[in-house]
Amino acid sequence: MKKLLPALIFAALVLAPGLRAAVTTPEPMPEELRLLSKKGIDGIYAVDIPEARKNFELALQKYPDNPFPHFGIAMTKWAELEYLEDESNPKLAEEYGALTDSAIEVGKIWLKSHPADGNAYMCLGGMYGLRARLAVMQHRWIKAYFDGKKAISNTRKALKTDPEVYDAYLGLGMYEYYAGTLSGVIKILAKFFLSGDAKQGMEYIKLCKEKGYFNSLAAKLLLIEIYTEPGNRFKDPATAVKWSAELRKIYPQHPQMHFVQIVSLFEDKQYDETRKEALEYLKRVQDGVPAYRRNYLPRILSAIGSTYLVEKNYDEAAGYFLKAAATLKEDPKAHPARWAVWALVRAGNVWDLKGDRKKAVALYKEARTYKDEWGFYESIDLYLKKPFSELELPGPLPPP
Repeated sequence: MKKLLPALIFAALVLAPGLRAAVTTPEPMPEELRLLSKKGIDGIYAVDIPEARKNFELALQKYPDNPFPHFGIAMTKWAELEYLEDESNPKLAEEYGALTDSAIEVGKIWLKSHPADGNAYMCLGGMYGLRARLAVMQHRWIKAYFDGKKAISNTRKALKTDPEVYDAYLGLGMYEYYAGTLSGVIKILAKFFLSGDAKQGMEYIKLCKEKGYFNSLAAKLLLIEIYTEPGNRFKDPATAVKWSAELRKIYPQHPQMHFVQIVSLFEDKQYDETRKEALEYLKRVQDGVPAYRRNYLPRILSAIGSTYLVEKNYDEAAGYFLKAAATLKEDPKAHPARWAVWALVRAGNVWDLKGDRKKAVALYKEARTYKDEWGFYESIDLYLKKPFSELELPGPLPPP
C-alpha cells in the first residue's frame, strides 16, 4: 500500500479553491476549470482513467495556458502507471516524466505573467511533488529531496495567501511528516537545509482530511498508509481497518480500495480476515471482474502467501510466493512486475526459515538478476549476507 496513493496524494499540492492574497488581490481560478479538475480527480479516485483524461483534456482545450490542465494530464498518466500497470511499465514512466517536465515549464511561464495566482503556485508545487514521487519510487533520494523542496516552497507560497486553503495542508503535512521520519540521505539533507516535524505534519494531514474539498479522501488514504507502516510511532491499524471498511462500502468494486483493506487487516494482525479478503480479491481477478486486472495476480498471491508466512505455515506460503514469481515467465517480453520480483525474495525468506540456505540464496540471486527499479537490492543484499529469521516476522505486506 505504500505506493498505492501517489497520484492522489501529490494532487494535494494543487487542487484548491481560489486564494486570497494578503496584499495583492489574487487571480481567481475559473469556476469551469475548477469543476473540470474536480471531475478529473474523481475519475482518478475511481480508477476511471478515460474519464479523468477526458475532463483534463477538455480543460486543456479551454485553458491551454493555465498549468492546471497540464498537471492533470500528467497526473492521469501517473495513475495509469501506478494503478493499471503497478509501476512496472518503463515506457509509461518515461511518458509521465516528460509530461511532468513540460507541465512545470508551463507553470513557470504562467506565473511570470500571473504572479498573483496562488492556485498556480499550488499547481507548480504539485508538479514538483509528482516528479519527486517518481524519484522516491526509484529510491533516488537526493533527486526526491530537491524536487520535494521545490514542491513545498511553492506550496508555502500559496498558503501564505490564505491559511484556510485546507487542501494545501496535505502537501505541507506530507513534507513535515516525511522530512521528520525518513532516514538515510534525505534525513541528513533535511537536517542541514529543511527540518521536518512529523507530529505537526500529522496535524496538517488530519486538517485536510476534515476540511479539504479536493483532497479529503487523499488525506484519509495517506493516514491509513501511515497507520499501517510497520514500526511507525503513529501506527494505528485499528483505525485503518475502520476507515478502509468505510471506503469499501463507498467503492465496493474498487481493487485499490480493496487492497487498502487487505493491508489494514494484515497490520491489525487479523490474518484470517486478511486471507478471506485476499482470496475474494484473487477470485475476482480470475473471474475477470472489471477493474480487477490480471497483472494484479503477483500482488494478491503474495498477500495470501504472507498470511501463511506469519502463521509459520511455510509450505503454503512458499506455494503462493512461487505462483506469484512464476508470472515473470508468462511473457518473456513483458516488463517484470514489482510484486513478482519481490515474491522471489519472500520465497527466499521462506526457505531460510525452512533451513534450506542454499535454495534461499538461489532465490535471492534470481531476484537480483532483475534491474533494481524499486530499491530491492538493499534488502536482497542483506538476506544474502544473513539468513532471514523468525524474529523478522511478520514484516511488511507490500514491498519496501
